[in-house]
Amino acid sequence: MALLGRGKFGVGLTGFAILFLVAGMIGFTFEGEVEGVPTPNAPNQAFFSDEPLPSNPLIGILSTEITLTWDRDDVWIGIVDEDEKNRCKDVPSWFSDDSDCNGVSLNFEAGEADANADTGFTWEMESGTYFAALGAKDGALPAGAEVNIDYEAHIGHSLLSVVVSMFVLGIGATLIYYGRD
Repeated sequence: MALLGRGKFGVGLTGFAILFLVAGMIGFTFEGEVEGVPTPNAPNQAFFSDEPLPSNPLIGILSTEITLTWDRDDVWIGIVDEDEKNRCKDVPSWFSDDSDCNGVSLNFEAGEADANADTGFTWEMESGTYFAALGAKDGALPAGAEVNIDYEAHIGHSLLSVVVSMFVLGIGATLIYYGRD
């Protein structure tokens, strides 16, 4: 009777591993909007979103690729970590016309001052807290100007999740083999 139980358990493990492999290959995509980014009303200065970008708590198990797009060609967009945001928040805007928190010298995790608004850019998310950074390309934007930033996040397999799935598939197949009559 114990052998019959192993076979059924093996079928269950194998089925789960196959479903997980297929789901990871297809992936899951969700979209949203980055909110709370002030309009760049000063030249040569970065502005940051109030809220961080969505994070992936399972970053080692699942990979996440984020694509950012925006609706204006006269601004640049980038992604910075929390430390870079805090460093730039500590520099007063009146301190210098050539701040090291502008689109040229900002320490981007992804994006750049020359990124195109139509295609945006794609970034393979890492662990940590990240924010959207925004700045005007040529001078400040007029008062009341609005910038809409959209993101698309695609979650799929990482190398670790594929290896674990194959390992579980092998265990399930072994249990099926030794659980047969």
